[in-house]
Amino acid sequence: MTVSVIVAAYNQADYLALAIRSVVAQTYADWELWVVDDGSTDATPAVARSFLSDRRVHYVHQCNQGLSAARNTGLRCSRGSLLTFLDSDDLFLSRKLEVLARALEENGDLGFVAGQAILVDQTGRSLGECFDRGIPEDHSLLLLGNPLHVGSVLLRREWQQRVGMFDETLRSYEDWDMWLRLARVGCPMASVPTPVSAYRFHTAQMTRIGEQMTRATFAVLDKVYGDPDLPAAWAARRDEAYSRAHLRAAAQAYTGRSYALARKYVTNAVELDPALLSDGSERLARLAAGWANHAKSGEPLRLLRSVYDNLPEALAGLRERRNRDLAKEALQLAFAAHGQGKRTNARWRILQAARYSPRVLLNRGVLSVLLQRRRPAVHDSRGGVQQA
Repeated sequence: MTVSVIVAAYNQADYLALAIRSVVAQTYADWELWVVDDGSTDATPAVARSFLSDRRVHYVHQCNQGLSAARNTGLRCSRGSLLTFLDSDDLFLSRKLEVLARALEENGDLGFVAGQAILVDQTGRSLGECFDRGIPEDHSLLLLGNPLHVGSVLLRREWQQRVGMFDETLRSYEDWDMWLRLARVGCPMASVPTPVSAYRFHTAQMTRIGEQMTRATFAVLDKVYGDPDLPAAWAARRDEAYSRAHLRAAAQAYTGRSYALARKYVTNAVELDPALLSDGSERLARLAAGWANHAKSGEPLRLLRSVYDNLPEALAGLRERRNRDLAKEALQLAFAAHGQGKRTNARWRILQAARYSPRVLLNRGVLSVLLQRRRPAVHDSRGGVQQA
């Protein structure tokens, strides 16, 4: 089965060659690659054309129309019975196509499979996280947020043709919209618990396109809930789905330091789902910790502190947790630094935790890290260096 790989490229020449090489290096050889240049003004054309000696690689240029339009151009040009997508700054792992194609071959009823994605930074260094939530058994749970990395999926073309092209009115989350439409028409989906791609996170990414992502989140849900024939199970998730969307918008706003907006989104989320306040706002606290430790957040403790210092007035219960939760976050960072051999950073994090809750200094493990010193180096008789 031929796999059509569609790369939508716009001013990512610095990464594009790596992306293309990751396709060329696949262990599964029956593929074609369509690089759709969406009106780039950098060296994207030259980079793409440098690979055209491989007859499986194709290059198409179009005026800038957006990501969805570029992917749709690739869909119209390509001929493979299987489809997959690769953002120009991301990478396939070498066995991506082999792993996912085998999953479809072994189960002819499946129309869509998704693997996992390893998170990397601008330089390609692993961030130690895996994007691996997978496809929920109850497909209505897809309404609560996109659990998939677009570079980690493989789709039978016949199912794509049933639901049509990517929505060109969406500037973000066009992939989530596609997965929801596939689920609505009954496409059989499955997850493969294997990393198959590398998802590159840029440190300024969330701040830069936060408002765009927020608008797209609500646009996708508005499309779904504008359907008068929506199944009852999907309709019943409306408030929960919009509450989650408001929480994602709040995370974007806190990261971008738009605190008035963040307070509004959190208020809306709680009004739609009052259960967020149960058990001393435990769910909200866990979500806030998740925002802080997201790979895009930068400095986790700074972001978590900004959340607690900019909460809506109605969330007094959550505000009462401030010092305890900030101390907990600082300790987690301390132990992570200690595990990496960063003793100075670990001690600094512990002192941060102690400022929020002096009781942490009574913990034996904390004291052990705080008092540990690097052993002095001594010279052996041959001039080598040993630890004392």
